[in-house]
Amino acid sequence: MAFLAFALYLVPRNTSPLTSDERAILQQAATVTGGPTRLFFYVADEQWLQPIPVYATALASVVTPANQAGRVAAAVVGALDVALMFLLARRLFSQPLVPVVTALLLMVTPAHFVHARSGTDAIYLLPFVLVWLINLVAYLRDGREWRAAVAASALGLGVYTQPAGPVTMAFLLAVMLTAIFISRRGSLRAFAIPVAAFSLPLALAAVWFAANPQAYPDTFGRWAIHAAHLRYPLDGVRAFLNWTTLGNRVSLYWGFFDPSWLFLDGPDLPPTTLRGGAPFLLVTLAMLVVGVRCSLNHRSSAVATVLVGGLAISPLVASTFGQPHAIESAMAAVPFVVILAAGGLVGLWSSERRRWRAVAWAALAACVIDFGWFYAAYWR
Repeated sequence: MAFLAFALYLVPRNTSPLTSDERAILQQAATVTGGPTRLFFYVADEQWLQPIPVYATALASVVTPANQAGRVAAAVVGALDVALMFLLARRLFSQPLVPVVTALLLMVTPAHFVHARSGTDAIYLLPFVLVWLINLVAYLRDGREWRAAVAASALGLGVYTQPAGPVTMAFLLAVMLTAIFISRRGSLRAFAIPVAAFSLPLALAAVWFAANPQAYPDTFGRWAIHAAHLRYPLDGVRAFLNWTTLGNRVSLYWGFFDPSWLFLDGPDLPPTTLRGGAPFLLVTLAMLVVGVRCSLNHRSSAVATVLVGGLAISPLVASTFGQPHAIESAMAAVPFVVILAAGGLVGLWSSERRRWRAVAWAALAACVIDFGWFYAAYWR
């Protein structure tokens, strides 16, 4: 499955000109070998890069032409996402065919497809979200504390993937703690383990900022907590709760869930990596609605909290940053949409009525046709 995804993302080769974001990552990756060890990479003005995309691109440049290293590295990450989605679906669904269908659905989801073919940092968040989901679902079922630690550590490491990483992972940690509370494992130890595991990778940033304090304002100061608000937290709370600012953010948040741009029209702010396509296949909408209903009705309340809550918080980063319809800053939504849509298929297949099972197979056929249209439009 992963090899099929890698071939889809890499062949035919993307011959479109490199974007400014791709060039920035390639330029910084070229400075890794023989240069000083850095946690964040300065590009120009207020632009800094997170370390994981840069180091991954540098590693890919060892085995591929330098100008294509970023796209090759992204294709590898995209293929890894597909494999991890297969493992997640195996934990969530008992039917043998469903994990394969779920992994394929992620593979052909336009938002995932285009970013796995682009050498930018958007795709790098997803493996950490999927590792978190796999281990958290397992922990909620068997209670093994090491799984909670692995899940939270994945979130902590995911902070270093893209500018949206710090806030996204902090929100997902809040979802995790809520699910633990709902699962009635609400002891102090049950909360302390994930918080400590999440904080451990952040110690790297603390050490680096102690040695390079001038870098904070344009890195975590822009991506997470403003330096002034770090010194005066009450001012930060007042700024966040400002009525006008809060109203704008709420408007942007609800705008993210507009079905028109998510499933039909795509982003309205060119240029976009999606090239006018919508982030998700149209037929995913119907599957998603059924999946949310099935998840809330039939799954344990803790797992349902993780799946629905994770989808609900994913657009918060883009709305906080004031970016309308910015799927690049809300890529965490992709695995939640896919797994909930797969749950919708399972719900239809499990129906006692033959017509609903037929609808499920028709939805799968529609996915193939829908992706074919998108794929043709992508190359045009």
